[in-house]
Amino acid sequence: MILIADDEERDRNWLKSLLKENFADNGPIEEAHDGQQAVDQALKLKPPLVFLDIKMPHLSGIKAAEQILNALPNTGIIMLSNFSDEVYVRQLWKVVPPNGVFGYVLKNASNEQVVEATRAVLSGDCWIHPGIARVIQRTQNRATNLTTAEYEALVCIALGMTDHAIAKRLYLTEKAVQSRLKSLYAKLGIPGRGESHDTEFNQRCRAVFLSTKRGLINQSELDDWETKLAQETKAGT
Repeated sequence: MILIADDEERDRNWLKSLLKENFADNGPIEEAHDGQQAVDQALKLKPPLVFLDIKMPHLSGIKAAEQILNALPNTGIIMLSNFSDEVYVRQLWKVVPPNGVFGYVLKNASNEQVVEATRAVLSGDCWIHPGIARVIQRTQNRATNLTTAEYEALVCIALGMTDHAIAKRLYLTEKAVQSRLKSLYAKLGIPGRGESHDTEFNQRCRAVFLSTKRGLINQSELDDWETKLAQETKAGT
């Protein structure tokens, strides 16, 4: 059995047809129209493989994967995405168990690549679309991959928070916040104050621009953080 979760009927029909043609021996193919339905179906049917679109109503593919893997850690997950953003790769890395099997397939993949990814995950291997191979390498390189602390600082400045507000939010001193930002700027290749005579760029603004260009952050991620911050602020009042 294979479960397909995608809010686009056209994409579900394409994938269903392809899987029926190449994996008829794996049993029926079930469908879900959003992230929450994908979780409900997966917990009920316990399929060995689940295809999840990254962006779906009610629950994103990443969050759906997290809930499915928490309950069924041996489930193979293949993410379908129009995006090669590094933020999604970072999120997926966090939710997949150390020995878990998964695939990351861009929606512009050929039929042959989708079949190859499906075979790999069903056999216990991982499969990454060549289009994001460089992104994967970057997330595994200590010189360029952001730590959790640096990433939190990046999101905070992208939301427009001051050092004082970041310190309060993360329970740090302002000096510690500045240290994280300095490390962030270094990994993004932004000259520190006094290192360059080029004064065209504000460091914070440049960091947000480069991070957006690199796919480290996007509007969806920032919206989630802002909602979370608002909820925490409301709970604290």
